[in-house]
Amino acid sequence: MKLLKLSSNNSKFKTLKFESGLNILAGLQLTSADKKTYNGVGKSFSLNLIHLMLGSYLDPTKPTEKKIQNFLSGYGVFYLEFEHEGKPYKVEKDFGQSHHILNGEKIVKSNYPSELKKIFIKNELYNGVSFKQILNVFARRYGGTYYSSIIAQQGRPEQDYHQMYTNLALLGINTNLVTKKSIVKEKLNKLKKAKSVIENYESLLGESNINDLKDELKTLIKNKQDFVIAENYDKYKREADAKTEIINKIRNEIYEVIKSMGRKKQSLDEAGVKEIDLVKVKKIYEEASFFFGDKISIRLDQATDFHKNLLKNRASRINSEILELEDQLNTLNVNLKDNERIRDSILKDLDSKGALEEYNSINERIRSFESEIGELDKYRQILQSFKEDKSQYDLENANIKAEAVKYLVDSKIFLETIENMFRALVKKFYLNHGGSLEISETNDAKYLFNIDAQIPRDGSQGINEVKIFCYDLLLYQLNPSLLSFIAHDGCIFSEMDPRQKSMIFKVIIEIIKSSELQYFVNLGQSTLDEILDKDNKLNILNKEEKQYIQNNVILELYDKDPINWLFGEAFG
Repeated sequence: MKLLKLSSNNSKFKTLKFESGLNILAGLQLTSADKKTYNGVGKSFSLNLIHLMLGSYLDPTKPTEKKIQNFLSGYGVFYLEFEHEGKPYKVEKDFGQSHHILNGEKIVKSNYPSELKKIFIKNELYNGVSFKQILNVFARRYGGTYYSSIIAQQGRPEQDYHQMYTNLALLGINTNLVTKKSIVKEKLNKLKKAKSVIENYESLLGESNINDLKDELKTLIKNKQDFVIAENYDKYKREADAKTEIINKIRNEIYEVIKSMGRKKQSLDEAGVKEIDLVKVKKIYEEASFFFGDKISIRLDQATDFHKNLLKNRASRINSEILELEDQLNTLNVNLKDNERIRDSILKDLDSKGALEEYNSINERIRSFESEIGELDKYRQILQSFKEDKSQYDLENANIKAEAVKYLVDSKIFLETIENMFRALVKKFYLNHGGSLEISETNDAKYLFNIDAQIPRDGSQGINEVKIFCYDLLLYQLNPSLLSFIAHDGCIFSEMDPRQKSMIFKVIIEIIKSSELQYFVNLGQSTLDEILDKDNKLNILNKEEKQYIQNNVILELYDKDPINWLFGEAFG
């Protein structure tokens, strides 16, 4: 990949036109407050912007990244032009939208990584690696996390599987073994997570021995076979149930009779013989005489006697009905007692004999024991399966471990070649000290192999940064056609002395002359001055090399006025 141009339709943006070989973005006359990634003039964010154009995303749950997202969303459309294997590409990105546009074609967010992988990653050696991981390796962004160790290019802990896998693949290590190890390790981890459940099974099996339960089940089955239900038991049981039904019916009838007697007595109280109001009767009589004349011949005393007799007859009738209900109630109570006596006698007799309920109880206990034994058998099978699986995976793990040991032995010459390439780079910085780069087997990690680079301490403050630079350059030398591109943030120079800084550029210039490498870096004013070494105190870079560096400063940003910053305005 060769970067060509990073631009925007916002005229304030400072376009970066990339050259073949060395490309420097210089932040000049910076104050200490301007050296933060997002709060400065934008020199560090230029590399982050390239990442964003090539599939990285900001995390809206992080306040700082959300602020950046909001800024970019309202800024305008960005364009990144590059070529790869002789073919030109142009990426358009409006950060107010989720999609990218690649060579005029809209690519949705979920498909963009795979489209980039089709362009850049065609070698089967990198099948398990994404383009984003490759870009992270060859273009380390700003931040201590990315520069904490040689394999921390993705900003993840050193033990991160995908990060380690990517580095192993780029070093040319057999990742088929790594993949096999990962699969087995994952299966063992799942079994480990199930360990507590399995331990419960073991505890259950220990507390309730299956053999004891089976012995007790045999005893119950024999008791069932030997159990004899009393003769005619079922007949008597039906008779007792029938008597219970009759008793309940009689009790319902008694309730209805008592309720009817209550109503009759209430009516009797209301129908008692009372004195008739003669004034009212007379008035009624006179009204009748007025309308019917001589036809009304009944005298007042006769009318009075008539009403008295009517009330008396009604009371007599109600009393007679109450007496009939009392007789019915007495009969029902006698019947109830007789049926209860007979039913109680049957039940008493049944209690003294083998009952059907007891037989059913034995059946129920047998079913319960069979269920418990079946459940314990299932647990035992699961436990056995667990132990078998673990044994199998442990064996596979041991075999892979043996293969890894053999692989390292068989690959000794190849691994020494890689180490010597690394040492040759280191020796350019430290006289008589080449350090080491060792690929060794892990104790039990998913990624199978460790990558360990060491440089003997010589009092320099920038050993780790030099080690990172040499390692990144080694990966380029091992994979020259993958991206043909390396980028570093200026923070890689933070702990280096001027000699080491100058040597980095001497090495870069040498490799650029003999390869297709494109190197992009951002520098602050003080670092650039130290590298150029105008007083010739270091004698590392010659005049032509210094001039080459000055000529390849593709963009200068100044801190005096935001108009001279990357975005032409305050950012963050």
